[in-house]
Amino acid sequence: MSNLWRRYSGLAIALLALASSGVSIVNWFTYDDRYVIELNPTMAQGLRHLWRVFAEPYWPRLYGGDGYRPLTIFAFRLEEVLGHGIPMPFHAVNILLYAIVSVLVFALAKRILPFWAAWVVAACFAVHPVHVEAVANVVGQSELWVALFTLPAITLYLRDRMQGRLEGRTIAAILALYAAACFSKEHGIVLPAILAAAELLFVRDHGSIRARARALRPFYLALAGFAIAFVAVRAAVLTDHGLGGFAPFTPFSSLHISARDRILTAVTVVPQWVRLLLWPAHLASEWGPPGIEIAQGFSISQIPGALLLVAVLGLGIALWRTRPVISFGIAVLVAALLPSSNFILPAGIVLAERTLFLPSVGAMIVVGGILEWIADAARANGSDMARVARLAAVACAVVLIAGAAKSWTRSTVWRDNDTLFANTIRDVPDSYRAHYMYGAWLFERKQKRLAEAQYLRALALFPYDPNLSFNLAEQYRITGICKAAVPLYKWTYDVDPEFPMGHTEYSWCLLNLGRYAEAKRQALLAVGAGGELPRLRGMIHSADSAMVADARKGIGRSVALAGTPSNLPESVQKTAETPRGAAGAPLHKPLQ
Repeated sequence: MSNLWRRYSGLAIALLALASSGVSIVNWFTYDDRYVIELNPTMAQGLRHLWRVFAEPYWPRLYGGDGYRPLTIFAFRLEEVLGHGIPMPFHAVNILLYAIVSVLVFALAKRILPFWAAWVVAACFAVHPVHVEAVANVVGQSELWVALFTLPAITLYLRDRMQGRLEGRTIAAILALYAAACFSKEHGIVLPAILAAAELLFVRDHGSIRARARALRPFYLALAGFAIAFVAVRAAVLTDHGLGGFAPFTPFSSLHISARDRILTAVTVVPQWVRLLLWPAHLASEWGPPGIEIAQGFSISQIPGALLLVAVLGLGIALWRTRPVISFGIAVLVAALLPSSNFILPAGIVLAERTLFLPSVGAMIVVGGILEWIADAARANGSDMARVARLAAVACAVVLIAGAAKSWTRSTVWRDNDTLFANTIRDVPDSYRAHYMYGAWLFERKQKRLAEAQYLRALALFPYDPNLSFNLAEQYRITGICKAAVPLYKWTYDVDPEFPMGHTEYSWCLLNLGRYAEAKRQALLAVGAGGELPRLRGMIHSADSAMVADARKGIGRSVALAGTPSNLPESVQKTAETPRGAAGAPLHKPLQ
């Protein structure tokens, strides 16, 4: 029976992953899927000019043009051809990749843990509900590809180094896997840090650290050289497309938050990371302000996160000799989380569940290390190990069933945008982006009254996202309600004077309202921003002609604008008078 179990244990892991995620095969394109895949004009090119994906950003230029993930786009193009545009092949690939990655977690865990503990680690990973966003949403495929290439690289490294020196073919394989991971998603760049942690924690019988460093120097220099080359290529591609790097909207950019406060915000998020990795009972597709506080200096709300952070890092340092598996799990968790954590560079999100996919490997290894520690302590105390094993098996079964059930039901939330956004409003009613995204979807569905209500609710919760106020202004303009649009355009540029869009549209509305001097000023700003010159010249000429005509008639016109949009609800106007964050401290100078 034992031999039979060992033979089919990997298959059992794969089946658990399929049981947890299989229902997502019928999901449609949701959320970012629509912009990266469904509405992406490059997808229609099929297999033609596939090599060009290495010279293009991840997001279509129409939707921001950010990121650089050519291998992921390459895979999407193949899946597009395979399914002729329907989402099922994309979801099938996600589910298959999830099963394979779960087995790869098992292979890695077996290198550093007893067989039973390694199986528990991989089984818990296979049913983990926090993975749903990465698997049930097609664009999460980039997370899956990174894990698919990163995990075997770590396993190969451990295999060779725990036996002796790195073989040449192993070095070549790891470099190839590293390249594939980076080109799948930028977060793959952390692999060398994980390998270095594996070297320090598990390779102790092959000379001193200094001697090993000399022997491994060429290998790590090769990894560093590739990392530098990848960053340079990525920067060149984004610069060539007029982007200059990944710079999405974040609360940090709109509020002009300092690096210190960005890091303090990340500290505030630490308890949420720990909860999602170890107890993912409550999930959501949006996490952000005001539900998650944007730091404005030190406050008491950062204390839990700071204590947890110190405890986790301290545990990793304290146990590196006696329980290296736990220390290694913490190292994997920290390294994999850093790129999206906001600790080093501003990320496009405050918190997103999909970014916890690879870090969860480290979290589950920590769990496996703790279970091994408990088992060792039970044996040392003379416990009845047969009874302990039976109780542990029952507990493990309960956890796996609960995890698989939660993952299955959560996957259905990502069925389509109507289902997803309605559920998100219920999951996190105090997230402004939950209302913003739902409103954008309702506008797309031509449900304008409901969409307007969601946008106004989002503005009341967080009136500092210039994209939000600009998009609502655009909806009013398109509908022909310039009187409501103009205050929102002004709101946008008060929040972000460098906001790159909208001057032409703002000018058009001002012209229609007879505010000619302001219309001319906005048209000139649009010219400076590279707007459509023939149209703008006509608008400037119209504004000049109208002002001359008014001057001849002796009509004076006031062009002063009120600071707060009068058509917004009272809660938004009150917020604008004294902008404050979740902690109650002013965010910046009140809008005038």
